[in-house]
Amino acid sequence: MTLTIDKSLAEVLEWREQSQQACEGMSPAEEGAYIHQKAQAFMQRHHLNLVTMDSRSRTNRSSIQRA
Repeated sequence: MTLTIDKSLAEVLEWREQSQQACEGMSPAEEGAYIHQKAQAFMQRHHLNLVTMDSRSRTNRSSIQRA
């Protein structure tokens, strides 16, 4: 029996591997900041204004920081 992987799943697995390599050697805080920065850049690039939830305090916060 041969297991076939859907193209979209293969892309996700590739992205995951690249992300793990980029974060290798980072502390958990550095890794979180890196992922947050990448997500912010993605949302700005695609004109998304999403509200995120801080799971530690269960409070809503705007995903786009105002300067």
